[in-house]
Amino acid sequence: MAQAPCSEELLKETVQAWVNCNRNVAASARATTTPETTFKHRLHRALSLKTEAQWGVKEPLPEWSYPKALHETGGNLKVLVGGDAHLWSKDLPVMCQMFINVAKKVKPDIIVLNGDIIDGARVSSHKRYLGVSHPSVAEEIDAARFFLSKLPMSSKIYWTIGNHDQRVDFYLANAAPELEDYAGRLSDRFPQAEFCYALFVNAVEIRHRFRGGIHAGWNNALHSGTSTVTNHTHQLQVTAVRNRNGTHWGIETGMLGDPESPAFEYTEGTQSRAHQGFALLSFDEEGFLLPPEFCEMLRGRPVFRTQYLK
Repeated sequence: MAQAPCSEELLKETVQAWVNCNRNVAASARATTTPETTFKHRLHRALSLKTEAQWGVKEPLPEWSYPKALHETGGNLKVLVGGDAHLWSKDLPVMCQMFINVAKKVKPDIIVLNGDIIDGARVSSHKRYLGVSHPSVAEEIDAARFFLSKLPMSSKIYWTIGNHDQRVDFYLANAAPELEDYAGRLSDRFPQAEFCYALFVNAVEIRHRFRGGIHAGWNNALHSGTSTVTNHTHQLQVTAVRNRNGTHWGIETGMLGDPESPAFEYTEGTQSRAHQGFALLSFDEEGFLLPPEFCEMLRGRPVFRTQYLK
């Protein structure tokens, strides 16, 4: 039995869907919930009648890989922020374990994994060290899944994407772009977390990186004009910017990883400003940020709220 002819409107929609999906027939069929064979026939029919330009279809605007920014608002919020774990295995660094313990103790409303939770050792553009066995991407992802599984599920979890996290997506996009739809991106492996470049909690901006160097915290707060929380530098410190509008802070939350890990052999064991720790942010009933609290390593032991943690 012959199929009914397609309307011009349906043919145009078919071509537009194909263009929207980067001219990938399989992805276009999925997007329109049409059997792939049917979609192919419609597309062939449409392009035999008119070109893309003659159909008047529009190229879609480029989309960001991850949301530019997500937002949370409210009073009396507790937000736990830590990043730079650079996980290689399920043998979690001490500060990752303390992050889990504090999360269970204070029961934060929001947990922010502030980038570089995995390391991306094998998909790095940097040279490998002779004789060093780097973990596979799968091993690092399994380690991160294990870490996330230990966090309280009552908290909302955000993952602000870091430059090391991006190594996985970058490698796939550049080495095997034809497998993008098949393999998916890093965020697909962690459905319990919302991925973004930045999270705004009330007026506080949380992102993996902004300015660099020893004065990163000061410059972050100064140039963003609001309290800003970052990782990336591995520094643990807070700097107040005070002006006629009041006080806001540049907060750097150190690192959840172990600086003695082989992931950091590039430092050659020199002294650095890197310090293990993370931050707890508390907001008053009106949503204003109170002075941040740190958990940090002191004399080889993690300290939080003037007590050594076990």
